[in-house]
Amino acid sequence: MDEDRTFTVATDAAVISLIESAKRRLVVIAPALSRAVADALAARLDELEHLDIRVIVDADAEVYRLGFGEREALEVIRDAASRNLLDLRVQPGVRIGVIISDDDTMVFAPVSKNIEAGSDTAENPNAIVLRGASTEKLVRASGAHANDESPSGEIGNAALDPAKVEAMQADLERNPPAKFDITRRLQVFSSRVVYVEFEITGFALSRKQVPLPEDFSTVSDANLQAQISSRLRAPMAAVGAVEVTIGDGKDAKTALVDDAWLRKERKRIEDIYTFQIDNFGRVILREDRKDFDAAVQAFLTVVGRYHDKVRAALDSHRAAFQQSFVAEFLPRWTEAPPDYMTRWGNEPDEDSLKLELANRANEVFETMLAFEPPSVRLVEKNVSPSNVEDPRFLSRLRSIMERRRVPKAIIDSLFSSGEAAPEQGELLPNR
Repeated sequence: MDEDRTFTVATDAAVISLIESAKRRLVVIAPALSRAVADALAARLDELEHLDIRVIVDADAEVYRLGFGEREALEVIRDAASRNLLDLRVQPGVRIGVIISDDDTMVFAPVSKNIEAGSDTAENPNAIVLRGASTEKLVRASGAHANDESPSGEIGNAALDPAKVEAMQADLERNPPAKFDITRRLQVFSSRVVYVEFEITGFALSRKQVPLPEDFSTVSDANLQAQISSRLRAPMAAVGAVEVTIGDGKDAKTALVDDAWLRKERKRIEDIYTFQIDNFGRVILREDRKDFDAAVQAFLTVVGRYHDKVRAALDSHRAAFQQSFVAEFLPRWTEAPPDYMTRWGNEPDEDSLKLELANRANEVFETMLAFEPPSVRLVEKNVSPSNVEDPRFLSRLRSIMERRRVPKAIIDSLFSSGEAAPEQGELLPNR
């Protein structure tokens, strides 16, 4: 630690240096400790004959789940304290770090290793160094003053209860903290990448079929039934592709649109904005979500216009459909009219049967033209910890991003060895 600086960084090395340099008094206050700091502190506990030591920590399992320290570190200092008859102190909720080494004091902001690895340069400080009167005031406030007649400190007035520590350890066994590096990777990925289940259905019309009305379901011949069913399918082949306006305003253009065009356009949207990772699923960059939603909405607008044009084109086939429908069912209705036409003593003639069949054909045809709006299913799901520690997931995602020419800055933010990103050498194969 640079003794000339007031603003500095509380690395493990800087904290250990203060612990090891103490000759008269040593105060350590923190939510929790790293294993390296705990080992250095445990070594000094053997020197209680000439070194006044006070240690204040938290004993909440969340401290370790949040990444403020390593659970093994607490056992190290507990063993050393028990061996040297020193009472460790507890301060629930403490979220500040203080190291007092003789007349030098470092006050620092503990770093959650779940969020970042922490700075190692004083140019990115998280601590200040104090000397003189400020140190004496902090010593008294922490209850570490050597004078037994001094009033109690502001914090750390309760001993660390072994029962509370055991309860904390049991809690951590049931719900252990995630590995720091995995949690940081997850933070990075969750901020930029999300799983997406994307599906658009009901936009294609070529396979649309109208169910055979119940009145006509008495046909028992399988071949005839299939023939009738085929005649109740919308005559899309006769319509073909229709001219549809794509876009609005000055950017509008026209295109010949059919079901094949729509399927190709849907796939184009998927390929532009999402990444299919084999055996894992489809993901999307969060920054692409707004443009993706706009592209989906534009696609739905085109589908609506396509349906309108097809509906108008199909209407020209209404008369031909009615004629074929009447010709198909008139012989059977002549032999056996439907019950609702005879139940009140009526005896329908050929003209009334034709008229009713024409009306029923029109109903069926209207059903053919009643295209339901397409259904969009879009479900987001966060990337899991198992994903970010799986080299297959990472390598496949990186590979497809590179093939799709994703900007290097985005790829580097996910896969570089920066402070809060996964280390490429550890998880990604050389390419």
